[in-house]
Amino acid sequence: MAAETTAQWLAPRAVPAIEAAWADLSGNAVEANPFFAPALLLPALDAFAGKDVRVAIVRDRGERLIALMPVAPARGYSRLPVRYLETWMHEHCFFAAPLLRRGCEAAALSALFDLVENDGAFFRLRHLPAEGAIATAAARVAGQSGRLCASSARYERAMLGGGYETDAVLDASLRGKKRKELRRQRARLEDAGAVRFETLAARKDLELWTQDFLTLERAGWKGGKNSALASNADGAGFFRAALARAFDAGLLDFHRLCTGDKPIAMIVNFIDSGAGYSFKIAYDEDFARFSPGVLLEIEMMRALEQREGLRFIDSCAARDHPMINSLWRERREIEAINISGRSAGAKAMFRLLTGLEQAAENWRSGKRSAANDDL
Repeated sequence: MAAETTAQWLAPRAVPAIEAAWADLSGNAVEANPFFAPALLLPALDAFAGKDVRVAIVRDRGERLIALMPVAPARGYSRLPVRYLETWMHEHCFFAAPLLRRGCEAAALSALFDLVENDGAFFRLRHLPAEGAIATAAARVAGQSGRLCASSARYERAMLGGGYETDAVLDASLRGKKRKELRRQRARLEDAGAVRFETLAARKDLELWTQDFLTLERAGWKGGKNSALASNADGAGFFRAALARAFDAGLLDFHRLCTGDKPIAMIVNFIDSGAGYSFKIAYDEDFARFSPGVLLEIEMMRALEQREGLRFIDSCAARDHPMINSLWRERREIEAINISGRSAGAKAMFRLLTGLEQAAENWRSGKRSAANDDL
């Protein structure tokens, strides 16, 4: 399979030259990933990529682009000072499935594995859907090429499957007392001024909405911890460029809740080929007693309920996020896939690292189990 393909490394500055082919690949990927589409990855590379970040691409015999992913070296695994390669993710990237052309998964992965062979102790594909199309293909290609493969770092996060009815989801997720409290908070908010839910529609409004979001987020707890997008020029610049490009590419889904003319909660999603990813949410903490973030999420659910072709919305939240976990009861399992080299030495090191990682996980699981037994 790899003999019919050509794999190569590109420096970040070189990838704009293939943007048209890249966009075509993104639109035909087996696993849609807006974070690696040109709209988001180009601004991310400009803002955050260090000198060691490279972009791996694979072309088929007809020069068609069939794979693309950003890659960076990492050091230290299972407490051993090993060097390995992994999918590059910046702090605002929450999903890392490589772009693989549908129907070409095996050829693309075979070429990628050959490209990274002997460049580190192993190759790590981060933040994939557990047991999804890419993970399954990676395990098969690894086995066929004499490499080892292991799943790692599995966790679950909240998601909302397509074809839902908002009221049915809320009835199943929230107790009657909580639903009543949310209705009361909405009524109290109405007393403070007319409440409007809006979805960004016009390109001319994007700059103002973007600035309003940056201001809202920085005024809250993230600003206090210096982790807001606007806390540094790179974060703000990335956000502006990514939202502008995402709007033009038809990927941006941007909502806000206002009282009067004042936005009190805003949320940014990206939706690519029916796959939705919640990116950022911010709210005015002066209105915290009204739960504006929750009210906005519910209004957003009602709006997206009508969206044709929506397959799911991934919360991209931490596994223990209290707000979204209480609203969305479905879970999406995320994992990393580690791939060894072919040599006997590479496979021996891989077995050692995998064994150490599994032992550490067994120890953590034992501690969690013991803690639960004490409750």
